[in-house]
Amino acid sequence: MATTIALASISVRGQVPQDSLKSVSMMQELQEVVVKGNLPNTRLKGNAMITRIQGTPLSDAGTLGEMLVKVPGMTGTDEAPEVLGKGSPLIYINGRLMRDNSELKRLRSEEIRDVEVINNPGAQYDATVRAVVRIRTVRRQGDGLSLDLTLSDEHDLRYDFDRPQAKVGANYRKNGVDVFSSVYYYHQDYRQYSTIEDITTTDKVFRQYGPYTMTWKHDNLTYTFGVNWQLSDNHSLGVRADLTHQMNGKNQVIYDEDVFENNALIDHLYSHQTCKETKPLGWLTNTYYNGKVGKLGIDFNFDFMRNGTDTDRENVEQSKVQDDFVLSKSGTKSHLYAGKLVLSYLIWKGELEAGTEMTFVNRNNTYWIDKALIANTDADITENNIAAFAEYSCDFKKYGNASVGLRYEHTLLEYDDAMNKADYLHRSMDEWFPTASYSVALGKVQTALSYSLKTYRPSFFAMNDAVTYISRYMYQAGNSQLLNERVRDLTLNVSYKWITLTASYEHLMNPITQWNFLTETDAMLCKHINLDKPINTLSAYLAATPRVGVWSLNATAGIEKQDLYLDVEGPKGVYRVYYDKPQYTFNAYNTFTLKHGWRFDVNLMYRSKGCSYVFYNDTYNLRLGLVAQKTIVSTNRRLLKDNSLTLRAAVLDCLQRNRMNEFSDCGYNQIQQNNRFSTHKLMFSLIYRFNATRSKYKGTGAGKDVQARMGS
Repeated sequence: MATTIALASISVRGQVPQDSLKSVSMMQELQEVVVKGNLPNTRLKGNAMITRIQGTPLSDAGTLGEMLVKVPGMTGTDEAPEVLGKGSPLIYINGRLMRDNSELKRLRSEEIRDVEVINNPGAQYDATVRAVVRIRTVRRQGDGLSLDLTLSDEHDLRYDFDRPQAKVGANYRKNGVDVFSSVYYYHQDYRQYSTIEDITTTDKVFRQYGPYTMTWKHDNLTYTFGVNWQLSDNHSLGVRADLTHQMNGKNQVIYDEDVFENNALIDHLYSHQTCKETKPLGWLTNTYYNGKVGKLGIDFNFDFMRNGTDTDRENVEQSKVQDDFVLSKSGTKSHLYAGKLVLSYLIWKGELEAGTEMTFVNRNNTYWIDKALIANTDADITENNIAAFAEYSCDFKKYGNASVGLRYEHTLLEYDDAMNKADYLHRSMDEWFPTASYSVALGKVQTALSYSLKTYRPSFFAMNDAVTYISRYMYQAGNSQLLNERVRDLTLNVSYKWITLTASYEHLMNPITQWNFLTETDAMLCKHINLDKPINTLSAYLAATPRVGVWSLNATAGIEKQDLYLDVEGPKGVYRVYYDKPQYTFNAYNTFTLKHGWRFDVNLMYRSKGCSYVFYNDTYNLRLGLVAQKTIVSTNRRLLKDNSLTLRAAVLDCLQRNRMNEFSDCGYNQIQQNNRFSTHKLMFSLIYRFNATRSKYKGTGAGKDVQARMGS
């Protein structure tokens, strides 16, 4: 007797013992069970889009970063993935926040089970969080020792330099105890080549034009170690430490520009700025406990973070007017303590989550320069945030699922500059942030609608009043008086089979951007400010993930349009500038999976001209990547069994069209910057794993928004 159940794309055949069917009123023997059908790669669950990775072509996409940009609902680059229309997300891996972006390169796509993209997070998350990506890895069976090794290199085909990296990891599991460690080395070498045209118009026209190049180089070592202890099925605890050591940091900025006054050449400025950057050993530790007592779930995390940077700058300026030599020094030191407790309890038809999160951070910024026109700085910034939240979700079966949440945050901010007491700031804020969502299945169509009120706090760099010397014609500064941004967000998700639609409306108040001001010496000061007008943004993205034979496609097409105009003051009075040009996106990731472990990718990413805040990008961006991969398939050799060795080669940005041209009109000043990025590369990777097992680390961390802002 054969029985067919249409559930998933797997088949199970065999005999079912009679004693396993004693609860069935009519005894029968199943000679064969065939399970057929196709689960969609992407499905909606509440206000989250969950994409299955394991068993799909995305499982062989390469690094975690290379995989994430191919997930429906996401875009960006492998080093900076973004959620469509929401920007950079918080990324969690098995409940633990990804604290170091190098994990985008360290973790491999074949280790991932599924990816959950939440484009309008609820009350449990910090009010600054506009998007969350939750990653679950594949469960490996068995105890014992496992090892993994990754070696790779990116060779720049245009400028002839390399970015090698290597990772060695070990994991040992026995009787509920899981010990893990790894060492990761990465050589950063990034270059940007630009041209800048800066025009200032008062009673005369002052114009600067010329090339502008930047390079960032350093060697980075990350040491990770930790332990988990599974006390029972309902109780586990652990500790994890990440130590980061940056060496040989050297950044260079070169200006080589002509200076005109009323179209007459008055100067040629060559400015070469060299920065030597050192970072003391940075610490980030997380301690967690996960437990369940009856119906009560407990999730507790405590984090400690310490980092800092010391920078010595030399500016050598050669000019027709006067040569100059400028020395400056800057430093930052940051400490963070954060704790988060989440309690969950099943009530009626749903689950109640409630908890608290506390974050205490102190940062010291110092700046010294041997120019009397620019003030030195020795500023202490203290920010304490205490939050409480509650969220209830209820399942109404065929009538859908609804959730409502509320988050309260008390924030105390103090800015105290020992060199300039007039810059003292004390600000205390009490804010409420509601969230709500509703999802329902309408036949085969899944829908979800969510609302939230969010905020965005400026980075500590943006709040630093210190004026940084760029050249005699350009200064840069932050602004300790910045107000927080506030965002009202309404998002709709619709899914049908392998097609997903996401549409959002955002109302942004107190937008934070940069603006150019004319100083008494006719130099320009680029400073962070709040705009006095809100920005309304509409966006819509359609994703498709069909699969035919050996070919599979992950494609996304979308539009994003903001509604913004500014009345700016120029030499001829006030006039209106519109920043409302829409921006179109199209990504197509084609994968061809062949026999004997071969795989080929053709990846295309396109972004049109368009506006973002007060900048207009007047050129399109087009990136084409080609990838070839071979997995060594062997079942006879112990060291090469279970597809443990993978070789990968890729050519990135084949057309060399990864560029961005930004224009901004500040009234008396207009600036055009055309950027070219060093992304035309040849990449090779070797990945080897022996007896792989999965870490059981369940820490989720606390104070994540502030941790991200401490790094900027």
